[in-house]
Amino acid sequence: MNKRSTFYPDGKMIPIRMPNHFEKSTTKSACGNCGMYSNRRSFCGVWKTDQVKDNYICLSWRERFFLR
Repeated sequence: MNKRSTFYPDGKMIPIRMPNHFEKSTTKSACGNCGMYSNRRSFCGVWKTDQVKDNYICLSWRERFFLR
């Protein structure tokens, strides 16, 4: 198992609570359209942490069934 980087490419730190499988999304699915993500606060409701970039994804991604 590979350990993820602790920093985003822009140098900001990735929240420590994020899992090892948190990585830049290569598909249409990403934190920004996850049902557990708040764009206004950059907050992940699954991992209970903020400062999460919306173009990344983890294995806990859930489809959003409502419009913002």
